[in-house]
Amino acid sequence: MARMNFKNTFGSAVDANGIDLQRVDLWKVTLALPQALGIDWTENVEFALEKFPFPTREREMIAVKYMQQTNHIIGGDTPTNAIEIPVRYAFEQRTAEALEKWNYLVANPQTGGVGLTSACKAKGYMRWMVPNMQRQIQDIRRNAIPSQNTMDEGLTYVLEGCIIKGLKFTDADMTQSSYVNLLFGLQIDRYYPVNVGGMVVTASR
Repeated sequence: MARMNFKNTFGSAVDANGIDLQRVDLWKVTLALPQALGIDWTENVEFALEKFPFPTREREMIAVKYMQQTNHIIGGDTPTNAIEIPVRYAFEQRTAEALEKWNYLVANPQTGGVGLTSACKAKGYMRWMVPNMQRQIQDIRRNAIPSQNTMDEGLTYVLEGCIIKGLKFTDADMTQSSYVNLLFGLQIDRYYPVNVGGMVVTASR
């Protein structure tokens, strides 16, 4: 009888073909904000986001009964729930300004005006980031010039129909020692992989 060979390749340094799991903290979200805001979604905002809770993707199933049995046919997509993203608020950056202006564009609390949905929606991308090991190694060689691209873009999702739903600060509290967050409510119509046929990410080793 042939003997089974179990080889642990998770995080193993035995060879260059080990399996590396995607880290949950290596990611960034980019949004193409409406041009009317006059401000871009910069790196200062991308890396200020603390979490990105993926909305649930589901569709309805319509029950069709035939005598004793029940089968199901495909129904419509169910609405995605809005997600709440904690954003680290830095006073020296335009993070709060970008989000507050977007909030005003949707519904202005000073005038009572409301925006056109098509002019207020944005398109975005959620990118998992993967370490570039080749660059990491080069940066420790003699006379190396540290590179700026030690992280590669991994699996990427398109975020369609993004619109700000709400915005608030975390509570001011003299009994706590912490930093201020913006709680940013984002409604997303749908999201999907940029390339559903290319979802295998190979890291640069």
